Amino acid sequence: MKHYSFCPVCGTPLERSGAEPAVRDLHTCVKCGFEFWQNSKPAVAALVLRMVDSVPHLLLARRSINPYKGMWDLPGGYLKNGEAPEEGLVREMREELGTTISAVRLFTTGIDEYPREDVAEEARFVLSLHYLCEIPADAPLKPDDDVSEAGWFALDALPREIAFATNRRSIAALVQDRAAHRRDGSLSV
Repeated sequence: MKHYSFCPVCGTPLERSGAEPAVRDLHTCVKCGFEFWQNSKPAVAALVLRMVDSVPHLLLARRSINPYKGMWDLPGGYLKNGEAPEEGLVREMREELGTTISAVRLFTTGIDEYPREDVAEEARFVLSLHYLCEIPADAPLKPDDDVSEAGWFALDALPREIAFATNRRSIAALVQDRAAHRRDGSLSV
């Protein structure tokens, strides 16, 4: 596993600060005192449902980049520095599928480990924020950026291989949530 080795401020080698839980993910520059904290990288994803012949369908995007190139994924991506999650999701949906979103509501969160050996240890964990949202009914989807195609899948007929564990957990929670709403008589998309 790769590690960040040098201070981004002055170029001096970084040292790990210790084994105690509060500081084990802290690198400190012995020359200028810069503290580099390892944090999970924030990312957002959209859970978009559409009713087709009274059956709920979920929007998925096929990845055109690694990791998981060729697998289905929830549309979304990494946040930019200082970007609010909801703004990042709007940007990602525009970049990846050429569409707008509305009714954005946080649904699930989770941590994923980025499955690449060439990523530095300090960047290998992703904090995923999954949002329920809507897109215009007549909006054409124009896959672009890191998406090769988009498709709508019935919740009971999803592709077998979906990228990222947090996506699979979030989709499972969505299916469970919809089943609970059907049992108690409430309507939900």
